[in-house]
Amino acid sequence: MKSDISSTKWPDTGKLITALHGPHNYLPTPFLPNYELDAEGLRRNVSYHAENDLRPMTVLVAGGYGEGWKLSVEEHAQAVVAAVAGARGRMPVMAGIIGGYKICLQQAANAQKAGADALLIFPPRGTHHPAEGYYEFYKGIINSVSIATTILPSGCHDFWPRIITRLAEFENMIGFFPPGGDDDYYTNVGKQVMQAVSKPFLWIGENEDQTAPCFQFGCKAYSTAGATFAPEASWQFWEHGVAGEVESMRQVFENDITPVLAIRELQSSDGLNTIKVAMEALGRAGGVTRPPGLQVTAAARHSIVQILQNHRETRNQVVDKNR
Repeated sequence: MKSDISSTKWPDTGKLITALHGPHNYLPTPFLPNYELDAEGLRRNVSYHAENDLRPMTVLVAGGYGEGWKLSVEEHAQAVVAAVAGARGRMPVMAGIIGGYKICLQQAANAQKAGADALLIFPPRGTHHPAEGYYEFYKGIINSVSIATTILPSGCHDFWPRIITRLAEFENMIGFFPPGGDDDYYTNVGKQVMQAVSKPFLWIGENEDQTAPCFQFGCKAYSTAGATFAPEASWQFWEHGVAGEVESMRQVFENDITPVLAIRELQSSDGLNTIKVAMEALGRAGGVTRPPGLQVTAAARHSIVQILQNHRETRNQVVDKNR
């Protein structure tokens, strides 16, 4: 099947997959007060993790959590360029590919040119497309680039294990999220795919709750908003999970990750605007949320700072204590 992943900076696909093991830090996209992209702020945010995290952790930019669907094609390219510059080769950079088919093709080409290590292809809008429609959508984007690709499906369909397995025939298709659903469906899709695909393949879980029961079946990575504030706890959660140390994993989640994830619940929204305020309180670039997202109230800002001051990984980083 078409692919020339050997021409990239990861000539060994297995090494790239291993580098992608662990927590994936889903970074928001910072915007200026006039809603313009703050590319330099994003570069600094990625650079912070490259310089300060004790272990290199995959970062994903311009995806769903990065308001990728609110970016122009040009802004999306600028965001990936900024992230690659900030990482300086110290950690893998994944670029979210999100939008209509032709926009996704443009984003994928630009991300490859910018030096991204891999792509995460988000699903087309809607959850009830026919199986072959989904297959053609993902296949076209996968085949348009030579760098590694992963996919995020949508909709609780019985055909997903078969479609993901077919897509895995492409050399540069290296991983997947199971589509969202109840825990049994989510886990069963992952198990079926991992049993059917014979090459090294990366199962990425979505957030701690859905990932926890999947580690025992071969899930080796997971997406999280918590890694922005608690990278070490995120690594500990992953380490305990893949080792089968369920009680230790649960304790890390309850004691060290749940408190920072509570930031997302402080104001009715998608949780992104409060995460951005928390980043600003730590001296990083957060900025406003583009419409239709709402900004954060003063009361919520105060609570955010309190959470950060009480957490072992952030208490010494708070630079704005009067929000």
